[in-house]
Amino acid sequence: MINFEDDIRELAKLLGISREEAHRRALKEGIKDLRLQKAIELYSTNKISVKQAARIAALSLAEWFMVAKEKGLLIQIKPEELDLNR
Repeated sequence: MINFEDDIRELAKLLGISREEAHRRALKEGIKDLRLQKAIELYSTNKISVKQAARIAALSLAEWFMVAKEKGLLIQIKPEELDLNR
């Protein structure tokens, strides 16, 4: 079984920060990773659009395009999704 408290303690020591700050950072990074994973999953199965994927991943469209390229995802965008004033 994973002992998260030991991991947090080790992370805090490694980064030279408090355990509370280590908790915050770990949670923030974990949420960020989970959002990105879910956006990739939904987009790759054609369940959401490019704009929706970027929104779920909390990325700009340009950042999402870079992620999609890195992951080998086909970028499918509708003309109305290019209207950045929306």
